[in-house]
Amino acid sequence: MDNSNDRIFFKSGVGYVLTLFLSALLFLSLLAMQLLSGDPVTCYIIGISLMVLSFLINIGLDKFGFYASFALNFIQFMVYIYEYTVIGDTSTGVLLVMSFAIMLINLVVQYYIVRMAKQIYSIKKSRQAERNARISKELEDEMFSRTSLIVNHEELGRSEGMSEAIGENLTSSIDPLTTLPGREMITDRIDRIIADDIASMQTSHSPVVTGNPFSIIYVALDSSEILSREIGHKKMDLFIQNMAHRIREAADPKDMVARLVNAEFIVLTRRKLPVSEIDAYAGRLARAGKKAFETGRDSIVINISCGVSSYPSDGRIAGELIAKAEEAMTAVYGDASGVIGKVSMTPYAAGIEELAEASAIFDGKTRDEISSIFECAMTNGDIYMTFQPCFTRDRNLLGFEAFMRFRHEGRIIPPPVFIAAAENSGYIRRIGGFSIDRGLKALAHFNALNPNITMSLNISTNQLKAEDFIQSFSNSVSNSGCRLMNIILDIPEESLFTELPDIKSAIEKLNAMGVKLALDNFGRGYSSFNAIPLLPITVLKLDGNFTHNLASDETVRVLTSSAISLMHDIDIKVSATGVGSESQFTFLRDADCDIYQGRYMGTAMNEVECVDYLKKTESATNSRSTIYTDREP
Repeated sequence: MDNSNDRIFFKSGVGYVLTLFLSALLFLSLLAMQLLSGDPVTCYIIGISLMVLSFLINIGLDKFGFYASFALNFIQFMVYIYEYTVIGDTSTGVLLVMSFAIMLINLVVQYYIVRMAKQIYSIKKSRQAERNARISKELEDEMFSRTSLIVNHEELGRSEGMSEAIGENLTSSIDPLTTLPGREMITDRIDRIIADDIASMQTSHSPVVTGNPFSIIYVALDSSEILSREIGHKKMDLFIQNMAHRIREAADPKDMVARLVNAEFIVLTRRKLPVSEIDAYAGRLARAGKKAFETGRDSIVINISCGVSSYPSDGRIAGELIAKAEEAMTAVYGDASGVIGKVSMTPYAAGIEELAEASAIFDGKTRDEISSIFECAMTNGDIYMTFQPCFTRDRNLLGFEAFMRFRHEGRIIPPPVFIAAAENSGYIRRIGGFSIDRGLKALAHFNALNPNITMSLNISTNQLKAEDFIQSFSNSVSNSGCRLMNIILDIPEESLFTELPDIKSAIEKLNAMGVKLALDNFGRGYSSFNAIPLLPITVLKLDGNFTHNLASDETVRVLTSSAISLMHDIDIKVSATGVGSESQFTFLRDADCDIYQGRYMGTAMNEVECVDYLKKTESATNSRSTIYTDREP
């Protein structure tokens, strides 16, 4: 290894070795002269010279100089001891002290040299990091200012209504092929828009339940992988760059355009456009992308499909909105180029109409009026808990998952509606506390019949962010008298990947208390396996939408089996929610899924019905809840 850059005075290896050798030779020569001299004054003068030479070797020849000087001083010290003890020359006593002193001095000097070197290295490393960050920033700025490859962002920046993409934090992911924002940047942007929207509604006197809507347009080239194999990846990259340029130019400057993967793009628009204009806009983007494959005379026959989803009706997290836009796009895949798919074309349509109708009870209400609706419901029992049973693959009862229900004027309000209203009005923590209290008291009741029954409770990100959440949760556990080891807290997947820094402390404290944690809603949006092993979770819960098409979709079946196998490799159990048929259960059982819940396994019940169910279940007294075991460290 070449250490020349670490040397202060000698960069040449030959010069360094030669100087070290000559210095050692000079030291030994002076020591020999001292021993042969009979004059005490001469001996002392040479002794001082040896001290100075040793010091110079130490500070001038770096690490090996210290080793050499210490070795030479040690030889000198042992020679003086021999002279003093064996030969009996008492005049060497002073020289003995001098040699010992220079050894100590060299040790102290070397200690401070090492400390100073570490500080210098730390400063140098810090400056290098700053320099690298500055260079990266300059490169990214340059990427955004290029006009030859994709988009003249400088012109957009000078235009009225500058694109949101330019205003984004450039340290987020940039797609290197197109210089457009990548998946990470657009996902982060959507999540921040939603978080800001919820925060503004919580401070508003009259929060709007539907929030400030925006739309996601998914634009994708059909069968891009097949085309890429036919024409080659290099040519395909050029087509994708051309396509990105044309879509960006066709997009409104206020909208954000990002590339997800291959020839698939996302356009985020916050403009309040009617459905007909959104459809026309999506069609214009598709036609613009198609021009990348056309010239004056020739063209490649391709199709471009579009899908549209909207916040908040189609989802309240970025991954879910993008996934539903992609699903809508897939619904029209292979149709005429530019045909627009919307989530309303999918089985979600009835649910969307139901949600819109149910949300009317909160429309036009102030925060105080919404809180009053919830408070009255609390008082008269219209906010209550139901419990859905969870089973093993052998259909033995493991426990229950608690769900909150809200009834208004005799009508059951869907959870997405009243949860959104509670978040927007700032009432979510009150409801969350009620859910925990009732769930833990029910668990204590169930444990009196079977001490191994578990209870899964859904925890919102807002609850985890609260400074007093851990203390409040601990109080609820103490007051209920339930068994701490039987509590499982379901943490929404999206919070771990978008707001982990804000809730990390609470998660770590819960884990330290012995509370088991489950990652909920996996597969609802653009899920990631990467962070799961780093999180203190015991169970991964597959979302019902993820397992909905097990019987008909081979891709979903392969992905489900793969996810279960991967989780088992890192000692995490897998729970499948939304199991609605025998075929789904059979496939999941064959894939070695650990826990099952859904309509097919058992519907949600109130507390009294659960107690009766426990008493009638033959396996209740024999079930052993061993699924939720801690992972090995």
